[in-house]
Amino acid sequence: SNFAEIQYELNRVLEGIKSGRILESFDILSKVTDAVVVSCEALGLASELPVVETLHRDNFWQALNRCWLVALQNVSAAQREEDRLRKEHIVHLQASVEHWADVLAEFGLVDYEMGFWEADIMDSLDNIL
Repeated sequence: SNFAEIQYELNRVLEGIKSGRILESFDILSKVTDAVVVSCEALGLASELPVVETLHRDNFWQALNRCWLVALQNVSAAQREEDRLRKEHIVHLQASVEHWADVLAEFGLVDYEMGFWEADIMDSLDNIL
């Protein structure tokens, strides 16, 4: 994964949400987030890089976090029954978010300034249940 691929996938998520394909969109978003967590060192997200890189990195985290929050705010937009998020999906997402945050915390990347917004995402998931 590289930043361009990740950005492309995040855009697919947002388009899917707009179209009411909620379940599919969360599947893509989960896969993207998992890839980011697994590859955070390779992507340069876990290292202290010069200021130019830091700006890129901050924008990246904002894009990922905002995608999660926008998607979670629009879960009711499912057009069909099979597109809806159910309780078991939410519970699975909560477990995934906790796992990703545990891994990212080792790199200091569970942070509102620069990193994964675990608390906000978990609050949004809790509010859906």
